[in-house]
Amino acid sequence: MKVEESLKVIKNGNIAKIYLVLGKEQYLQKKVRNFLLNEMIAEEDQDLNVGIYNMEEVLLQTALADAESLPFFGDKRLVFVDQPYFLTGERDKARLEHNIDSLQDYLTNPSETTILVMFAPYEKLDSRKKVVKILKKVATVIDVQAPTPAELKHILNDRLQEEEIHMTSQNKELLLEKTDYNLSILMNELDKLALAAYDSKEISVQMMEDLVSKTLEQNIFELNQAVLDRNGYRAISIYRDLLLQKEDPIKLNAILLNQIRLLLQLAYLSKQGFHEGDIQKKLGIHPYRIKLAMQQVRKYPVKLLEGAYAGLVEIEYEMKTGRGIKEIQFEIFILKFCQQLAEVR
Repeated sequence: MKVEESLKVIKNGNIAKIYLVLGKEQYLQKKVRNFLLNEMIAEEDQDLNVGIYNMEEVLLQTALADAESLPFFGDKRLVFVDQPYFLTGERDKARLEHNIDSLQDYLTNPSETTILVMFAPYEKLDSRKKVVKILKKVATVIDVQAPTPAELKHILNDRLQEEEIHMTSQNKELLLEKTDYNLSILMNELDKLALAAYDSKEISVQMMEDLVSKTLEQNIFELNQAVLDRNGYRAISIYRDLLLQKEDPIKLNAILLNQIRLLLQLAYLSKQGFHEGDIQKKLGIHPYRIKLAMQQVRKYPVKLLEGAYAGLVEIEYEMKTGRGIKEIQFEIFILKFCQQLAEVR
């Protein structure tokens, strides 16, 4: 079930013994967590009747022993299991010896006085695993995946109504674009904007320009734009600012490589007669990203994009194999590519 529907069911008194909160949207994860804490256990009893266990740091057996314990001076215990990576295909990065059989036993015979909640911040679980099959069968699943653009607009409108703040339709769209249609980022930025609009009750474009932080993806998009516009000075300036923010050159190169790859995919698909809507469905990428990328694709020849992609692949190899100074290698690539672009044009 979606979050709002799930919380309404719980509010009406229909409480399950086991919940699986599945999805990567941090804002919704936090919303569910806070709701369960406040709804299930009285504040004065939370120290005694709430257990929180991170599976990258604590053994699963410890969490289950708590779940099997009786509540202290209350009717219910609430046990949160965070980061249950053993439900996915990920390797055991924590190298803890979790007893998965004990979880399977608990799922088939849960405690009558405990509410067990597994917070799984993943897109999906490994359905081939027996424990996952059992979990999905017995647990109430709360979906906290990233909302669609339409759902995001609805959430934004609800929040603005709660704050009694007005925004024009155009400014709402601009805010969604500035926050990359990411709910967690949107809510964080909206907190700042709501404070700024406390007196005026209106969020303006200037407020967004002054207060909304640029995401890493947006900075990389500007870097990409500067390179393709043969503005080497601007490109190196953005790149050095990102280094000052402690961003890893290998990570920056990988993101830029993905952006160029997307431009190439759009260029090839457009030549085959695909339209934006068809491309979005085929690639499974957010429509806003497709829209921005299509604007770039129309400006540059495919040969140029292929050259950029090949250059970034080479830089990535050199960075990962430790050839030279990775920060300088990237700057040399920018200068060389800008010169190639000038020659192509």
